[in-house]
Amino acid sequence: MAILALLRRVDFVPVKGLVLAVIVAAAAMAVGLAQTSAGHSLLQAAGLYEEPASYTSLAFTHPQSLPTQLSPAATRVNVSFTVSNASADSRTYHWSMVLDSTGHTHRLAAGVVRVPAGDRATVSRTVRASCTGGQARMTVELTAPAESIDFLAACSP
Repeated sequence: MAILALLRRVDFVPVKGLVLAVIVAAAAMAVGLAQTSAGHSLLQAAGLYEEPASYTSLAFTHPQSLPTQLSPAATRVNVSFTVSNASADSRTYHWSMVLDSTGHTHRLAAGVVRVPAGDRATVSRTVRASCTGGQARMTVELTAPAESIDFLAACSP
C-alpha cells in the first residue's frame, strides 16, 4: 500500500518507472539472498525460517512374507527392509540382523547402505536361521540413528 501511495505522488512518468524498477530489483535480490545459507541464517534469526524436519524410518518391505515359524534345522529366510532418509543430506547407515532365541543372540548379517537425501533404499538378504522351543525374535537394527524393527517366529520343538 505504501509503495502504491508513493508511486501516485510521483507525477513524472520516467521517475515512476525508475522507482518501480528499483523496487522490483530489491525484491529480486531479497528472494535470491533468501535462497542462500546466509539468507537462511538471517531468516532463521528473524524467526521467519525453520529447518525442515529430519528423520530416518525403517520398515520391512514385505512383512506378510516373513516367517511365522522356524525349525531346529537351519532354514533359509528372506528378509527385506527399507531405510528412508527424510533429511537434506545423503546418509550412510550401518545395519545388522540379529536372531534372539532362548537367550542366545546370533548376528545373521550386517552391512552398510547409503541413502541419498529425501530417498530410500531397500536391503534384501537371505539368512540361515533356526531355533528350538519357544519363540525367536529377528531384529533389524540401525546403529546411528538407533532404530530397530523386529518380528517373532514360533520355534518348532
